[in-house]
Amino acid sequence: MDISISQNLENILQEKVAEGLFKSMEEAVYFAIKFTFVNNTQERIDILNAEIEKGWQEMETGQGRTYKDIFSDLRKRYA
Repeated sequence: MDISISQNLENILQEKVAEGLFKSMEEAVYFAIKFTFVNNTQERIDILNAEIEKGWQEMETGQGRTYKDIFSDLRKRYA
């Protein structure tokens, strides 16, 4: 499926991918749509819990980032 989005929205999503929040534009669009249309609170909790679990699994396999690295990046960005 092909979709079109505004240049402004595309820039925002590209920024989030560049920051490492998402691995690809496809993943960024997927999560934007998924969280926009999930209205049930329990569904949101389940989705967030699944993402937290995914993050833990990534950390256990050495794919994640340490809190020190994250805080360092935040200090650089907002200092």
